[in-house]
Amino acid sequence: MDVANNAPQVHAIVVTWNGAHLLPDCLRAVLLQQGPLRLQVVVVDNGSTDGTAALLAQDFPSVEHLRLDTNLGYGRANNQAMRRALDAGADFVALINNDVELEAGWLSRLLEAAQAQPQAGLFTGTLLFRDQPLVNSTGLVIDRLGRAMDRDFRVPLAALARQDGPVAGVSGGAALLRASMLREIGLFDPAYFAYYEDAELSLRASRRGFSSWYVRAATALHRFSATFGRGTPQQRYLLGRGHLRTVGLHQPLYKVAALVPLTILYRVAFKAPLDLLKAKPSHALAELRAAGAGFLDVLHALGKRQR
Repeated sequence: MDVANNAPQVHAIVVTWNGAHLLPDCLRAVLLQQGPLRLQVVVVDNGSTDGTAALLAQDFPSVEHLRLDTNLGYGRANNQAMRRALDAGADFVALINNDVELEAGWLSRLLEAAQAQPQAGLFTGTLLFRDQPLVNSTGLVIDRLGRAMDRDFRVPLAALARQDGPVAGVSGGAALLRASMLREIGLFDPAYFAYYEDAELSLRASRRGFSSWYVRAATALHRFSATFGRGTPQQRYLLGRGHLRTVGLHQPLYKVAALVPLTILYRVAFKAPLDLLKAKPSHALAELRAAGAGFLDVLHALGKRQR
């Protein structure tokens, strides 16, 4: 298809780690996105050992394969590809999890919103559970405890009354980012391995005047927690640590002073002992590790704010 030179240049980035079984559905859906655009698709491979390279070479020769030597995590791996996209003059960067399948029109609808909402820098649509007609996310909300949560989580799609409009943040599972915003505010905070980096970027963007925008008709399907598994010790640790770091970076200082010790006390004195009573020592250890590492992250975040 001939595309005009003034069509937006979009770099679609898919980060994967031993996800060869997920990539075919994900990439086919990305490559089928239509519209007046120049699309470059790149898979950032976090040191996979499951045949990902052979799969891409054989079945997706048009997709760029950026292979990393080790697993850098979600945020740092995306940063590798986003830097290349910005250097190549990209207008937008689309971030798509390897366990997400974009439905027809996802990209074109977000690009239309980007043209209509020049003040917005981050765009998200309706993310649905792949195996049932329930909402996974319509963007992020930040609750009173500073936790980032999926808006409209598990609301039946038939009952969803949400309309296009501003939202506190976007889910990194499927989002479109304005490249000019990234050039101004920077990329993902590399201190996050996984989880909360999308919330932190959204909050940082908001503080610099770039809002997040939700587009209902831009839909995608998500195999929920296909990478880390829901409720696993690793997920508990990453969520707990990411929460505390984000509180330290973005909440008012008086709330940091209240939320941080209360959150740490809750994890150490309640959640960890409860996990031990349930005979889940690995989960208890994850809570303790999240409290300790999160506290250090808060100190680092406060130092960063002071600088």
